[in-house]
Amino acid sequence: MAPRPKRVRPAASDPSAGAAAGGQDAEAPKPDPAADVAAPSAVEHPRRRGRPRGSTGATDGARTGRSARDGLTVEQIVAVESPREFRLHPRDRSVAYTLEAAGARQLFVLPLRGGYPVQLTASEKPVTDPQWAPDGRRLAYVRDDTIWIVEADGTRQAEVAAHPAGTSTPRWSPDGRRLAFISRRRGWAQVWVVDAPVPRRGRPSANPKPPEPRAVTRSGIDVESFEWAPDGGRIAVMAYLSDVPDTSQIALVEIATGTEQVIGGSRSWDTAGHFTPDGGLLYVSDADGWFQVLRRSPDGQSRTVLTSGQREHGEPSGGVGFVPLPSADGSRFTYPEFRDGYADLLVAPMRGAAPKRGPGRPPKNPRPIEDAAAGRKLNPWDGVWRAVGWLTDGAWVAAVGEGETRPQDLWLLPVPGVAPDGSRPRQVTDSTPAVVSAAFVPGRAVAGERIGFKARDGLRLEGTLWRPARATGRRGGERVPAVLYPHGGPTAQALRAWTPFKQLLVREGFAFLDVDFRGSTGYGRKFRLANHREWGHADAHDMIDAARWAAEQPWCDGRMAIYGGSYGGYLTLCALVEEPAIWRAGVDLYGDSELAESYRHGDRLGRVDLHRMMGSPDEPDRAKLYRRGSPVYRAERIEAPVLLLHGRKDKRVVPLMTERMVEALEIEGKHHEVHWYDEEAHGWERRETRRDAYTRILAFLKRHVMDKTPPT
Repeated sequence: MAPRPKRVRPAASDPSAGAAAGGQDAEAPKPDPAADVAAPSAVEHPRRRGRPRGSTGATDGARTGRSARDGLTVEQIVAVESPREFRLHPRDRSVAYTLEAAGARQLFVLPLRGGYPVQLTASEKPVTDPQWAPDGRRLAYVRDDTIWIVEADGTRQAEVAAHPAGTSTPRWSPDGRRLAFISRRRGWAQVWVVDAPVPRRGRPSANPKPPEPRAVTRSGIDVESFEWAPDGGRIAVMAYLSDVPDTSQIALVEIATGTEQVIGGSRSWDTAGHFTPDGGLLYVSDADGWFQVLRRSPDGQSRTVLTSGQREHGEPSGGVGFVPLPSADGSRFTYPEFRDGYADLLVAPMRGAAPKRGPGRPPKNPRPIEDAAAGRKLNPWDGVWRAVGWLTDGAWVAAVGEGETRPQDLWLLPVPGVAPDGSRPRQVTDSTPAVVSAAFVPGRAVAGERIGFKARDGLRLEGTLWRPARATGRRGGERVPAVLYPHGGPTAQALRAWTPFKQLLVREGFAFLDVDFRGSTGYGRKFRLANHREWGHADAHDMIDAARWAAEQPWCDGRMAIYGGSYGGYLTLCALVEEPAIWRAGVDLYGDSELAESYRHGDRLGRVDLHRMMGSPDEPDRAKLYRRGSPVYRAERIEAPVLLLHGRKDKRVVPLMTERMVEALEIEGKHHEVHWYDEEAHGWERRETRRDAYTRILAFLKRHVMDKTPPT
């Protein structure tokens, strides 16, 4: 029988009062949020609680990647798949989401007040980004670069917009009559609007003609994201609209005319715009050096800063979940707060009434008013929490939570002072198979610990460390080797999310250290910009300084490896050539090796990102920085064995990057292994790829760091 999410049976006024319904094993998302994952072979849903205790029953730990002490294996950790892209029904009746089924992500709907999930699509191609129509009768979604709509019962599927250049990000107008979406059909990521097909009874047309869309935003800019205004006459657009370095803008665009008014980001990074019910706008800005939530009044005459302090309350991409969301009545809002590798979900009252104005003309650009109220944490345990949306009564917030020992799942969180007394957080889905859950019970899972140290130039760096329980750092404790992990991005941070491969490495006897090198998010604007013009140099020094710090700790035996993906793979190569004697092994997953060639051959988004931080390699003063940051030219210095893994369909970091590095390693006679995945792009989508990659990485590290030869 197919596994199912928990059935939630709340009373009409209390969504937390529910009971669970059963299921079997399911899968979880990939450890790296930038590369979400693989495909199971059958319909799978998150399982219920009440998991039995027990071991895996596997017999050949060396071949399967088993951690002999508790039964955790590579096979198990790649078989965890969570539902994703949760979307609440406009009337709180159900939640739509995507989940792997028969080799591709499909669209499901789960009733929130009891019942089983319904699979709406059956496609060979993955389904993404479901969106409810305002009346809750239909859903829009993307499949194979085409936007479709389907009735909530799975009937009357219809194509809305398609183009070889791709379409994405469908968003319904407030009246449900139109759909806006992003497409590059004219060479730029523009917002287009199309009339939504009207459901008609009777026999459908034999040759239906999709309505013709029209562009709303101008060419010459790439829209990152957008939101409809409540009146349906405007959209808020997030994009790079200025040549001022290190800024991002928000503009209001009239649907009828395309008239554009930039309202934020002239000297700061402003993003994540969401309209309030009265037509105001919530957004985040780093104008004071930290991402804070601001509210723009409906008339645009005032701005109120709603958060404060030296902590980040947003992040540069304005990604789903890490954005401020207003309640249906506009009285409160949720927002993230990043600290110590966690992402908390907070709620605060909405402030920002228009200030009383004195005589005379109002200022053209009034200064924001600070009116921050202390937020209250909603999440029941420390982890990485992302808001999905508010229930209509304003008493509950739907959110996705994950942690070091928990994959992503949907929760309903009561709002203090609004939800009924005694309300408790309620887990809606449970993605952890029993056999995996047994490996993460208290006493078996290793808790992360925050560490801090100073880089060679005095900059404070932070990270999270996991180490085997026997590596106490005290007399009688064992000393163990360490694996350092630079995250991807580089404009990102190492969150304490579900990454079970870390736990597997720790149980195999390695310490594992996540490092937030300069350029990471979560530490303010100055720290985030500290790697500009410094790719592969100052940030590589940070990783080397982290290795030196680890080597000095009483729990470490001095054996070091470095392993990362994307920008983390690039930093791996940079660290290997910059300080070759420190390392026993390096693992590069789809990382750059020659920055100028990556600039010229990679996709547009990657090139724009690289240009923003490093300039153009064709500028004489930047060409030297590009070459300094290209490890391929110093391959002769490498001493440690290197494992390189890459997908042949990667357009962000093209295969040429690994080909160039392999060629240099061969010329210099350096020991290396390389493996290609023909059907993968930038990151691992297929379960079999993740299984193979993790198995190779584990064997490589054990052989070259621990001198353990795997069985033949």
